[in-house]
Amino acid sequence: MLLDRVTGESREVDVIIISNTASYQVHLSLEVVAWSRPADTPWIEKMYAKHQNLATDKLILVSESGFSKPALRKAEFLGIETLTVEEACGADWPMIAALEGSGVFDVVTMNFDVAAVCQFSCGTKEQLPIPATDIVPTRLGPMSMDAFVRRLLNTDLVQDTVRAHVKGGEERSCHLSYTDANGLWKIDDGARSGEILELLVGLKVVRTTSPVRYAAGKFRSVPFVSGMSTEPAGLLQFVLARNPDGSSSGYLIDSSGLRSLSSSA
Repeated sequence: MLLDRVTGESREVDVIIISNTASYQVHLSLEVVAWSRPADTPWIEKMYAKHQNLATDKLILVSESGFSKPALRKAEFLGIETLTVEEACGADWPMIAALEGSGVFDVVTMNFDVAAVCQFSCGTKEQLPIPATDIVPTRLGPMSMDAFVRRLLNTDLVQDTVRAHVKGGEERSCHLSYTDANGLWKIDDGARSGEILELLVGLKVVRTTSPVRYAAGKFRSVPFVSGMSTEPAGLLQFVLARNPDGSSSGYLIDSSGLRSLSSSA
């Protein structure tokens, strides 16, 4: 039940999903019909009018028999999500609630170069650039330097630190130092040998926030959320799917090209 702000009455809503996002609650309200015919425009308008005075952040309408084409156009115009019963049962509601709560898709782009502080057996210490294609041994097996650094940059600590210091629309330059108590890697270029003591990662960070319109669906039993920016100047498209371990992954297309997305459980 949700309280009508005008009449003070408690109004019945078929399904209410509440998610705590940041410092406030997000209410996703679902209304369902099981008609033998597709839901029509008057029902869309009736539900829209009802929820104008309720604490509904996002209205989602579900119809067992689908929707007429005019009804779909009206729902899109009013910003209402429309789902079949099958789509509603397979939707990833926590992911949808998170998107609804923020209202934007927050993207951090990091371009980087890598150098290594090397200690050679002859006693000299030098800082040398490392190509992104160089292969290094890791606990997960051989990995390119590019892949290794990206794993570091995708950790929650680095991502949270960047978001705390770089605002939307800003570009910042910064440096990341990575060491290991047991040392990093041995090196031998044929003429001299030694070990890498420290990785120095030079970062250029750009953060963009784009208002998005999204839709939920299900493909081969996997719930997903896809969307695109609502600002023509900031073209952005994305798709996110929930993995079996609770994490999410997908792809993003923006002015920087095609990129993969991932988040922890």
